[in-house]
Amino acid sequence: MTTNQQVFLDANALIYALDETNEKYDSVVKLIQQLLDNGVTLCTSHHVIEEVLHIARKINKTSAIEVIKEIDKIPDLVLIEPDATLAFAERYAALSDKYNLGINDSLLLQLMIDVGITRLLSYDKQFVVKANRLGVEQIT
Repeated sequence: MTTNQQVFLDANALIYALDETNEKYDSVVKLIQQLLDNGVTLCTSHHVIEEVLHIARKINKTSAIEVIKEIDKIPDLVLIEPDATLAFAERYAALSDKYNLGINDSLLLQLMIDVGITRLLSYDKQFVVKANRLGVEQIT
């Protein structure tokens, strides 16, 4: 892997990395550590954080602040955020229409496109397939 590449972490990757009881926990934590060891910048967005909070609280009845504290243990995690304009909404709406994507998936993909992230850590097969169509590579 090349130093300073970016990888976008989807909500399911974060959930698996936080849940020690999940069967994917060890492999996801190991993969995230390998990425960090190779100088990869890990990125996500507040949209993903919101989904993680929702799921974690539903599954574990964990407090939101505790979930954030656990996410914060990922070194140098970068939150990427959309332009504060309707032009961003127009871009992800067009992406949604053109590729028949859900709004949340198109929003995340548009974020990635806007900042040039072409690598994704996700276990959502449908999201990965649609991301691949847009030139985004799944990290495994």
